[in-house]
Amino acid sequence: MNKINLTDLYKDKGCLSEYDPNSLTYQKAILYLEQLIEPIKKTKKVSIEDALGLILATDIKSSINVPNYDNSAMDGYVFRHQELKKNNNKVKLMGKILAGHPVDPKKIGSVCFKIMTGGMIPKGFDTVIPQELVKIDKDLVCFDFQPKKGANIRKAGEDISKNEIALKKGTYLNPLHIGLLASLGISEIKVFESLKVGFFSTGDEVVQLGEKIKPGQVYDSNRYLIKSFMHKMNLHFNDYGNLSDNKFKLEKQLETASKENDLIITTGGVSVGEADYMKEALSNIGKVLFWKMAIKPGRPMAFGKIKKSFYFGLPGNPVSAAVTFLQFVKPSIKLMMGNFQFESTPILEAKLGQKIIRKQGRTEFVRAYLQKTVKGYCVKPLNQQGSGMLKSMSDANCFILIAEKEDVLEKNTYVKVILFDGLI
Repeated sequence: MNKINLTDLYKDKGCLSEYDPNSLTYQKAILYLEQLIEPIKKTKKVSIEDALGLILATDIKSSINVPNYDNSAMDGYVFRHQELKKNNNKVKLMGKILAGHPVDPKKIGSVCFKIMTGGMIPKGFDTVIPQELVKIDKDLVCFDFQPKKGANIRKAGEDISKNEIALKKGTYLNPLHIGLLASLGISEIKVFESLKVGFFSTGDEVVQLGEKIKPGQVYDSNRYLIKSFMHKMNLHFNDYGNLSDNKFKLEKQLETASKENDLIITTGGVSVGEADYMKEALSNIGKVLFWKMAIKPGRPMAFGKIKKSFYFGLPGNPVSAAVTFLQFVKPSIKLMMGNFQFESTPILEAKLGQKIIRKQGRTEFVRAYLQKTVKGYCVKPLNQQGSGMLKSMSDANCFILIAEKEDVLEKNTYVKVILFDGLI
């Protein structure tokens, strides 16, 4: 697919032969976002203790070998292989080697040392036998076989060699990356600056927590839902609260947010109802690039740009907001932060516990529960699948992913599953 230009896409939808603004497929939306999203370019230096959830701005080269010395992979005894026989070995024990306490063996010939995991291999020694495979007879270590030369030894540079790239620019830093950096003796790194994200919900029916709810009203769950999703992502989050369904106020708030943020996220107001003004407001001050998705739940999702800020307008129904955030917004945030690719959610396969019949035409994310049985893993859809039913979302632990053209999924067939664990 040719590189997509934002201006061309906005002015002339026909520049993309496959583009349909009224029903953009799941796969095409990902392709377009991957090309349209532009990363921020500012960088800063941070301590590795503050780097979790940020993106590396440079390659990290190791200045040392890891490990930086040959060491024992287990508790056992270290020998010179050339001194060992094929059977009936009786080797004199000369002492003990602990991790951090190397020894300098002066005696030559058939001798050995007891060595602990991580202990440094003495010069001239090259083989470790696990302690459970030998017998001790006073000061002799006895065994009736010849081990393989080099057994149970971790070589210097085996994990990372000096000058090797340990982490690449664009890596989204998780706790394992932080541990790796520490193992290289690195305390400070260059990362892309934290993204500034502005958020507000919309709707006259929305009331804040702590207020008494009336018939026809709903609590503002979306603000807490979206904030919780972004909590681990090391972002600057600006919460603008809730706005009523007023075109003038929406436009003003969008303009304000575009001056203060790299990305704006809203929930509600992007459907086709009479009071859904968000698309109109966005068109007046920015660009609407697409606003209807061929997915379920989550059909009314808008994507566009206001001045320098990208914009995602998520549906007002909380489950739809959750699905569209996890599938599109979260990976886009990582792209904006400098990640080198659009990270689609990992998919595995599991046996379907009951038949599913549905209408073709949209990619569907069915709330489900995956559990282990005596015959393996089995996944069953939950009964309640309405886009406003957040309880079933909290009861589920995965989505069953159903492709656009699938209509009947038979019991005991294997289906695609997206686990919440690691996604949320």
